[in-house]
Amino acid sequence: MKTRWALPALLLILASTAAISAGQYEKLDYYIQQMITAAVAKDQASVQTFREQLDNLPRREPGDSAQARSFRQQGLDRLTRNNFKEALAAFRQAFIADPADPDIAGQLSLTYLRLRRLKEAERLAVYTLSLAPGQSATWFTLGEVYGQAGDVQRAVGAFANAYRFAPDPAQLAGQLRELATTDAADGVRIGALQALQSLQAIPPAPAAPDPPAFTPPRPTSPETGAGAAGSAIEPLSGSNPLIHSLKQGLAHLGKPSTPVPSTTIARSPEPAESDNPGQRIYRRSLPLTCLIVTFRNGKTDNLGTGLLASTDGLVLTNDHVVEKADNLAVKCGDRESVAKVRRRGKAPDLALLSTTINSADSFVLNETYSQDLVGRDIFVIGNPYGLEGTFSTGVISGLREIDGVRYIQISAPISPGNSGGPVILRDGTVIGITTMGLKVGQNLNFAIAAAEVIAAGFFDPGRMKSQPLKNKP
Repeated sequence: MKTRWALPALLLILASTAAISAGQYEKLDYYIQQMITAAVAKDQASVQTFREQLDNLPRREPGDSAQARSFRQQGLDRLTRNNFKEALAAFRQAFIADPADPDIAGQLSLTYLRLRRLKEAERLAVYTLSLAPGQSATWFTLGEVYGQAGDVQRAVGAFANAYRFAPDPAQLAGQLRELATTDAADGVRIGALQALQSLQAIPPAPAAPDPPAFTPPRPTSPETGAGAAGSAIEPLSGSNPLIHSLKQGLAHLGKPSTPVPSTTIARSPEPAESDNPGQRIYRRSLPLTCLIVTFRNGKTDNLGTGLLASTDGLVLTNDHVVEKADNLAVKCGDRESVAKVRRRGKAPDLALLSTTINSADSFVLNETYSQDLVGRDIFVIGNPYGLEGTFSTGVISGLREIDGVRYIQISAPISPGNSGGPVILRDGTVIGITTMGLKVGQNLNFAIAAAEVIAAGFFDPGRMKSQPLKNKP
């Protein structure tokens, strides 16, 4: 979420039971947010420290547990049938009867989430975690709340804590994978995917006296300071909040699945005859494909892809990747740099970024745009939902001109985060820059033709490489 919500909605819910005051809520929320921040930074010691502080807070006396259990069962029955309004009424009655029961409070939070009432869902989740800071299901609910509100960073932290405190981490990872592939909200999918990337760094939590978490029914761097070896950015003091924010944003991103040598990038030697062409393209293209991180209001805002288009650090991407950014950073292979927008345009949807990354190699743009392209194999590399270095294949399905801009239609799958990445032919040249896909139909995706990029005159042709199509497909 971009701003902190006010408290009236929570107070309306809790006033009749005197469950919590406004001042108390602010204190609880502070601890929860610190646990989220620490989880994003993979600082498990701090997660545990703030959990212990919550554990040491005074607890409410239990209410009428027998009456609460009766209403709770009614709520569960209705929740299972996706009758959320009736479930809400039952859980409210259960909560009034016993506001000290974390399972009831958590289920009330989940029901508010299902009704898209995110303010109430967040506040009930925070209250629930004050009662049971290790309740994995409520951390999971809170991650969905933040994801639906578009606050990916908090979603990642909440999901990471859900995994840390899960009685069955493997089952929780499966729930995250389901969200990452089926949830309708981009923020939820991205948050779940980024949390999955960091799971191997999250140790299981020690045994805790909290009651077991309920299983809700569900209907879908630079690194800070010195020691950033190979970084293109020199270490800077923490007195510069802008650079510090950029560094923190890159530090929180996952690493590519295939390591990149830290030496200067050079063209790979020709492989043996039996080598797979896709593997050859991938090895050469990975260090030339960039992860683009955008920042707005001091927070990580968006992820996209770009490609090194010159040896002196010019990076091409889509304009829509960077249009709302206050600041930018890029990560190409193992090298990182702040970036500035040198030129941008809407038609075609392109932006040219300048960076401090120097390279012995760069992509070559293919200036061909003819029917000879249709049917040729293509390879796409990018960072869908922040998953760096994702590689996919397909063919050129057609040539399209839309609003005066030339596109190539491709069958390779692309997702949010692929925008601005290279579409590569078997000879290693870039034939297009991925830009959009149609949700109706399957694999109806489009890339701005490299010929259009060249014609747009975004930068001096002497600083980029281009060539016509070779005869061999």
